[in-house]
Amino acid sequence: MTAGPADLAARARIEAALLARRSRTGRAAVPRLPRSEGDNRFPLSPVQHLMWHLHHDSPTRNTWVTLGGIRLFGALDIGALERAWAALADRHEALRTVFTTEEHGEPAQIVRPSSTGHLSFQVVEVTPEGADDAMGDFFDEPFDLCADPPGRLRVLRVGPEEHHIAIVVHHIVSDGHTMSVLIEELTALYFACSAGLPSPLAPLTLQPADLAAWQGGRLTAARRRQLLDYWRTALDGVLVPVPPSDVAPRPATDCTGRTYQLPVSDRTVTALRQLARKHGATPFMVSLAAFQILLARWTGVRDGAVTTPYSCRDRPEADRLVGAFINLLLVRADLSGDPTYLQVLERVRDRTAADFEHHDLPVAEVIEALGQEPAAGRRDLLRALFTEESNPAVPDEAEEVLRSEMVMDPPWRQAERDFTLRVTHDATAGTHVVVTYRTNRYTAARVRDIAADYRDLLDRIAADPSFRVFDERGGPPLRVPSLPPAVGGA
Repeated sequence: MTAGPADLAARARIEAALLARRSRTGRAAVPRLPRSEGDNRFPLSPVQHLMWHLHHDSPTRNTWVTLGGIRLFGALDIGALERAWAALADRHEALRTVFTTEEHGEPAQIVRPSSTGHLSFQVVEVTPEGADDAMGDFFDEPFDLCADPPGRLRVLRVGPEEHHIAIVVHHIVSDGHTMSVLIEELTALYFACSAGLPSPLAPLTLQPADLAAWQGGRLTAARRRQLLDYWRTALDGVLVPVPPSDVAPRPATDCTGRTYQLPVSDRTVTALRQLARKHGATPFMVSLAAFQILLARWTGVRDGAVTTPYSCRDRPEADRLVGAFINLLLVRADLSGDPTYLQVLERVRDRTAADFEHHDLPVAEVIEALGQEPAAGRRDLLRALFTEESNPAVPDEAEEVLRSEMVMDPPWRQAERDFTLRVTHDATAGTHVVVTYRTNRYTAARVRDIAADYRDLLDRIAADPSFRVFDERGGPPLRVPSLPPAVGGA
């Protein structure tokens, strides 16, 4: 995904405490799959299957990736950085993985031996004026999953004392938490390599293929039937609202995108967190309820669902792994009647908690259960996504030698879906509303209006959450040209 990776594992831990899931998670050891000294072949996990198909929906565009950027100021040891990057490939099987299609048509992943699996690493000279464009060009380079290592690092040398580090990893082996792991471990390994010391990182006891096999084994036939019944009922007749387009129709396969962000005041963020605690919700649920209201006000749909990523890192062994440990959930909201925000929050809290309890059915099976053809279902049901994230940070020890800053808005020119809205928290830059959108659907002016409406809603909720959400006299005014009629559950 785009524009700064997420610490979805932290959010999952909060939600797990709310739902008391951990108390029911078995503590038996996860078995390690047998491995040979050469290449090792494993089946794909459900999310890897999804990313394989999404990648091949537009194979020449670098759309399904996680990415990050760091600006470093000071003397950088390029050799130590390259050795640290190679050490990450030795440590994480996901970064030494290529993909192939078996004779029966199913994809498989092949983990290369450590000695042959080093990642892509390049140093490029750039001018200060051209650094952002060079980073954007790097992010745009497509992956050939059957031949390329799925992770790349490029050093943009702006001058002797300034370097910009760009990292991109294909989503088939990464999730939001992955970039936090990479940056933290790359930093630790860099300082160890520059000092001639061994790795300070504790050995990994498992790899993604082991956890994927174990998690797959927990999904018994009886559990799958229960999950299918739940999601068929939960999403029966659901609509997937997205803000109305304001551009002339263009090819649906065009993934060209842009990102826009707005800051949220610290006062609003503090008030929203207090609101969450008071009403037994998570900050994510507070923000999600606001997003559902935003969509209803812009589209008139009062019974709609949006996509949100759910972190499946519910084992401690997964916390330090590079890998794709997510599922996508379609979370429905009931905004019928004339509710106050607090009533909407209660509905969203209860519905989201129930959905999270049924998170383990892969979204591809949910799409099939709803009677959708796979490609059309991915396109039509996953059009709008919401999440709340924490941006990764360079560990403090880097500041002793190198002054560093994260690139908060990496120059990415793609969009995974029509519309994605994220609330991002950063220890230095604060909280932002970040919208990534396809330019074949929206103009920059429309997106600025939508983002501003959402921030206004957050401010209004923080000031007094008892207002009625569809009363234009009580809520913040809309920038949408005209309020659409209510659809579904009004």
